[in-house]
Order: sequence, then structure tokens, then C-alpha cells
Amino acid sequence: MRRNKLFVESSVACKVGTRSLPLSDWTAIVQHLAPLFDFMVSPLSFLEVLNSLARGNEQYIIPNLKRLEALSPIYPLEPAFLEMPGQFILREVLGCGPVLVNTYQPWQMAEAMVSVLRHSSVSIELRDWLAEIRTNHQSGTENYVSTHDEMRQVGQVVPDRELWLRAKTRHLGILRLSDEEIQKLGVALDAAYQYAAWIRRELKNPHYQPSKRASAWVDYQQLFYLCDPTIHMLYVDNDFTERTGGSSQQSRLLKLSDVMAEAVGCTT
Repeated sequence: MRRNKLFVESSVACKVGTRSLPLSDWTAIVQHLAPLFDFMVSPLSFLEVLNSLARGNEQYIIPNLKRLEALSPIYPLEPAFLEMPGQFILREVLGCGPVLVNTYQPWQMAEAMVSVLRHSSVSIELRDWLAEIRTNHQSGTENYVSTHDEMRQVGQVVPDRELWLRAKTRHLGILRLSDEEIQKLGVALDAAYQYAAWIRRELKNPHYQPSKRASAWVDYQQLFYLCDPTIHMLYVDNDFTERTGGSSQQSRLLKLSDVMAEAVGCTT
């Protein structure tokens, strides 16, 4: 029987060491979760945390490396990374091999994280790399916003599960899907679809602005990892539960405040 796994969403990691999540409380949470889960690192959380560091000045980066440590809280210098979402889906659901050659691999992510954590000061190379991360993140956000603005303009505001699944897999190089594969993907990616469908329906609302909700670009992709029934996610934002409808995968979304209450209760 496979052991359950858990990854920390970036909003949680960015709270660690702040007034809303003191290190003592975070330690209690980790100790509470460690017997139940193996901690994995989502590459999306990793890139989001790096982007948060890139927005700070030289004096901001090193003290806040604890955000990276929070992604792999037991062994920060031995992080176990998941694959990028697309590659993860192809392997986990469709049984495809590593067909996405132009994407980050887990070992590359792990090496990069360890390298950053070993810094005691901000080198020129680290600063340049963080600037590149920030530029790429901004480009991805702008692409997300423009795509959804175009959907609104042409009236693509009615969600369709099969069309959504085919569009996602086509982007990954899978041009044909059998009815059985569509059914498997529909079940495996239910929470992610529910989130995407919520966004699509919101496009009918003239007050909904994708540019002001750009975090959704990463958020719904995090839900792709739930296609593995052993994977759970620790999160902060109510958006994850509010936007995933009645998906059965919601039970594997662990809210930080709930876990904190359990952890603190166990230590008192």
C-alpha cells in the first residue's frame, strides 16, 4: 500500500515565520503531519516561492529562504520533487513515458533548491536567476489573463469537460484520446476541472477581472496533482474549496487553519 503524500502550497510557505504562522506553530504542524504523510515538493510551489523572493531586495532574500525550507520541512536539503503537472498527468493517468523533454525534471528542481538554500548571501548568479524566474512568471501570468480575456470576448463562457480535457492533453502533445481515456482523465482531474469551470462561468460576470485574480493560473494547475489518489495539498486560501464544487477530491485538500487547530490541540 502506497504511503500518502502531501505538498505545501506556496501561500502556506510564504506565511512561515510571520505573525500569522510563527515558526513554533509551523514546527507543531510539521510534527503533526510527518507521521501521516511523506512531504513532496510541487514545482509550482517552488517557482511561486522563488518569484516571491525575486520581488524583494538583497536584504529580503536570505532571511526568507525559510519559505523554501517549508516546502520540504523534514529534509530541506533532500527535497523530493514531483514532476511538472503535464508530465505528471501523462505518466500517472495515461501511463505515458517522459515525452515532455522541454520541461523541468524533478532532479533539476531538487538541485536548484539545494543550491539556493546553500547561499548565505545573494550572489550575482542568484540575483540574475531570480530575475529570470520573475520575468517568466510575469509572462505566464500575462498569457493567462489575455487567454481568458479572449474567451470572454468570443463568448466561451460555458464549461465543457471533454473539450477542456482534450485541449489540455493536446497542449501536451496527445492528439487523440479514446472514450476510456477521456473517462479516466475526467475522474482523475475532477477538482482541476471544477476550478477551471468556475473561472469560465465567472467570465459572464462583467465585474470579474482575470488580471486581478491571476493567481488562479497556478492554483488550478496545483490541483492536477490530485490525479494521484495518495496526494494531498496543504493550503490557505478558501478559493481552493469554494471553486472545486462538489469534487470528491476536496477531501485531500487540507486547510492550514484546520491542521493548525489539530496540531496545537495535540501539543497542549
